[in-house]
Amino acid sequence: MLNFGLIRIWQVALVDVLRTLGIAPDGIVGHSVGELGCAYADGCLTAEETVLSAYWRGRCVSEGNLPAGGMAAIGEHTAITVGLDRILAVLFL
Repeated sequence: MLNFGLIRIWQVALVDVLRTLGIAPDGIVGHSVGELGCAYADGCLTAEETVLSAYWRGRCVSEGNLPAGGMAAIGEHTAITVGLDRILAVLFL
């Protein structure tokens, strides 16, 4: 449960740093709880809403009596992969 919130705090901080540096995304892609970070980066959620949403999602998952879940795989060609060298090139133009 704590991990969900901590990861979102780092995402919020990273988005804020990038905004401060004048770096804005052309597009945003998220999966699972990463969609909360995308919603913050897109301006749909505030920092507080993002972290609270992650906390409550984590709490519901950890305390809920849920059946074992699964994940749908759409296909390997739909995945977007960005190498670390490309990310660093964008950050340190």
